[in-house]
Amino acid sequence: MNFKLPFQTGFLRVTSLLQLAFLLVAPVHSKTDSTEQVFSESTVRSYAISFYAPDWKARMEANWVVDSGYVPARFSDGTVTLDSVGVRYKGNSSYTLAGNNPKKPLKIKFNEFKDTSYYGIKVLNFSNGIGDPTLMREHISYAIARKYLPAPRANFVHISIEGKAVGLYTQVEQADKSFLKRWYDDSKGNLFKAGDDGANLGWIDGNASSYAVSGDYELKTNEDAANWKGFVGFVDFLNRSTDEEFCAGRSAYLDDDNLAKFLAFNTVLSNFDSYNGSGRNWYMYQPDTTIPAMRMIPWDLNLSFGAYGGASSALSIAIDTVQAPIADRPLFKRALACPATRNAYFRWMRDMVTSQASADSVEAAVLRDSALIATFVADDSNKFYNTAAWKTNLRANFRASEGMILGLVSFSKSRNSSISTALESFLDVAVRKVDRSWGLVRTGDKWRLRGIESIGAGTVFWTSIDGRGSGSMAFQPSDNDVSIPLPHGLVAVSVRSERGSHTVMIHNTRK
Repeated sequence: MNFKLPFQTGFLRVTSLLQLAFLLVAPVHSKTDSTEQVFSESTVRSYAISFYAPDWKARMEANWVVDSGYVPARFSDGTVTLDSVGVRYKGNSSYTLAGNNPKKPLKIKFNEFKDTSYYGIKVLNFSNGIGDPTLMREHISYAIARKYLPAPRANFVHISIEGKAVGLYTQVEQADKSFLKRWYDDSKGNLFKAGDDGANLGWIDGNASSYAVSGDYELKTNEDAANWKGFVGFVDFLNRSTDEEFCAGRSAYLDDDNLAKFLAFNTVLSNFDSYNGSGRNWYMYQPDTTIPAMRMIPWDLNLSFGAYGGASSALSIAIDTVQAPIADRPLFKRALACPATRNAYFRWMRDMVTSQASADSVEAAVLRDSALIATFVADDSNKFYNTAAWKTNLRANFRASEGMILGLVSFSKSRNSSISTALESFLDVAVRKVDRSWGLVRTGDKWRLRGIESIGAGTVFWTSIDGRGSGSMAFQPSDNDVSIPLPHGLVAVSVRSERGSHTVMIHNTRK
């Protein structure tokens, strides 16, 4: 009722071109506005930062220690220049593990010292890719997440500081009032964030101050009002209601669909540096401050695709549990004890592994992103893994000094296969595993899709690697083949039908 989506998604059917938007990673929920060009997917943006104080680095380090304060600087994207923006280091392990490497995670607050913004944006975050040889986990994961629930936009940028290239970063939208306005009808509510050490939504007591000062949670909006009453009411119901009371009354406190998607997303991508594991990196939004109803928002996805907690756990953990002791994750434990929520969780998981998070879709996104950032990766002298590791980890596992890091494609194939098998025990209808029966044939300057008569009605989508050429065409069971006007260059062709889905890449060398 609060969450804005311009279309309704079925679990197994694909109804529009937006289902292929994963390949474009453009948000489907928002109206066109000036912020869209900041998060454009067609290019790598370049930013230059210069500080006014010669001791800027020492001041940034000191501010990180106390988790407060920004250093004034000049910001430029080559066209727009802004004076007196605020810059600081951000992150926890992504900062500390960087050591003396200048490529530390950054946050820029454009209105810290002046009442200004950058294309209407007040804050931007920049992830340095620590723990991720591919430098793409966060970008691809947010693209998947946005197909199912509110999640930040992300893209790639190159940053220079004091005239020296620092390297390639992932730019991530701030979860703030502007973000809430884009996603919700009610954008003036309370936005809570898990603390740096994680939070399990466990019961402390009935005093709002106990949660506010615990360090486990941060209130990110309406800080002056500091109204934690609804939060306490939610935690009270989550932990102290009986099983019968919880399942019967949960709709007043939770959106089943939102929660099922949030938990399913974390499980499918083994995103365990979140509520399902560490307890960190999640937001919870209360649209109406007078009602204790909450909505979940994912955050900080740089260790998704099984990069947190060990490769073995990432691939083998059961889909009806979490990486942390399940008793310490009451939101997951209690939600899955309710048949309707449990069923929605499994069905959304099935939808993800057969569509947006399928190995085909992930491989198509990997191909697109790697083509976009390859030269920047090669030129990044501060990246934490070499270029050979980058190339390997896109599709295959890579053994780093800290252990095995699963490849994006190899993880998706292994994890999705085990999930599909497990789902057959939980769902009445098994996940359909079908071989690709269709093929693409070029005749002259035209491409024809053949062999589709065996897969029923569906839709074929195509998208060029730069995201500029795209289209779709529906087909019926009676169609033997369909002529499709593919654009020139590298193209992702995806066929979706009720009997399965596959994506292939072709190189269209003729205009």
